[in-house]
Amino acid sequence: MAALRFDETLADFGMDALLLRHGHVLAAFSGGADSSCLLLLLRDWCLAHGIELTAAHVNHMIRGEEADRDETFCRERCRELGIPLSVLREDVPARAKERGMGLEECAREVRYAYFDELTGGRGLIATGHNATDNLETVLFRMLRGTGLRGLCGIPPVRDGRFLRPLIRDGGESIRRWCAENGVPYVTDGTNLEPGCGRNVLRLRVLPEMRRLFPDPEAAVSRMTELLSEDEDLLEDLAEEVLPRGSTSLSREILVGLAPAEASRVLRNMAEAAGGKVPEAIHIRAALSMAREGGSGSLSLPGGIRCVLDRGTVRMERDTRDVDGSFQREPVEIPGDFPGGVVFEDGFCRLLCIPGDAAFPSIELNSEENIYKSSISVSLCFDKIAFACRVRGRLPGDVIRFGGMTRRVKTLFSDRKLPAGIRASLPLIEDGEGLLWIPGFPPRDGVLWKGDGRRLTFICQFTGAPPELFPGTGPDDCTAST
Repeated sequence: MAALRFDETLADFGMDALLLRHGHVLAAFSGGADSSCLLLLLRDWCLAHGIELTAAHVNHMIRGEEADRDETFCRERCRELGIPLSVLREDVPARAKERGMGLEECAREVRYAYFDELTGGRGLIATGHNATDNLETVLFRMLRGTGLRGLCGIPPVRDGRFLRPLIRDGGESIRRWCAENGVPYVTDGTNLEPGCGRNVLRLRVLPEMRRLFPDPEAAVSRMTELLSEDEDLLEDLAEEVLPRGSTSLSREILVGLAPAEASRVLRNMAEAAGGKVPEAIHIRAALSMAREGGSGSLSLPGGIRCVLDRGTVRMERDTRDVDGSFQREPVEIPGDFPGGVVFEDGFCRLLCIPGDAAFPSIELNSEENIYKSSISVSLCFDKIAFACRVRGRLPGDVIRFGGMTRRVKTLFSDRKLPAGIRASLPLIEDGEGLLWIPGFPPRDGVLWKGDGRRLTFICQFTGAPPELFPGTGPDDCTAST
């Protein structure tokens, strides 16, 4: 008989106290085994403790009839259980294309915005993330060279309101529990397709891993819980040095800290300034600048910079280059370009690879390589009006994709790209207009689909913000971080 750790998890992570204090919880209900199990367990617990339970389902309209089947199932199941259900139907493929986003990124944004709308942005939301999800997440992060925070995996409670009561239970245990208790659920067919990265891990790697380690979920769960305790302690120590929300600190204090404390202080300062989480290469550069003394500045991800001035280190928005001026002369790419680096600067480098020439080695997470993320696209050589040119943004620039002509200024604004990134991002054009902007789809009609000669562009970045990468998860094949 499968036994789940639902009650134990609620108690160990303080979820029960949160539920009793709020008096209401919204269950994210996709209809799959995890959310079906969670919904029934929550219903029984909430009935026993006088807590109001509602559910929400989002039909992303990605999987056609299968998505409609899931919606119907969720409606009928909630009716059987007597749980009020709210449903959102959103054409995520159309929305993603309109906004130049990846499907997964756009679907998540739509889903959580809907949950926030239903809970007023403050209520509790329970999701079906389980120990297998946690295992997969940790493995992906580890192989990308993450730090301690990344190795902590999926937190059981996030932001004091997102609850994961099944985070200690593996997917197989949950499905077995559903079978033994007669709990119906639907299966997402895309989870069985071997093409995307997460499914390769799930369908090929994990079965081999289980031959050596019978219960990797339990082992990784123990690890993430232990590491989370260490991470919390280090964060507390960092906040003793500098309270969260602060963006400046004495240089003398910073250089006197242990490396683990100093890196967290700088990371918290960067986030408080509105930037993204700096990577190790940025932290090391900022600490090196502080140790050398004097004055200077360093650009960081998310459109901010670290400034050393008069004995103080501070993080601030980078307002330089706000006029959108490109910091290099336009570069021409002729039709007979042999392949290689088109240009390279402190922000990015652009490579052009004709035909089936071998791609250069891109060790994005190596300690020596400053390029930590990349975006690539393969275009049809025969549909390009050579010569190509690489330049910066100009007033009135437009590009046509998804059947619509779009202003580049609007694309950048909708993606909320910082001014410094807008100024530095290379644009590729041919004789008929803009071909491609890294981070966005190419012009209609030029994408290589297997016929004709191929021309691949790869744009590598030292530290571009995540907003530039609409699909950097493991399921995306054109962008990597």
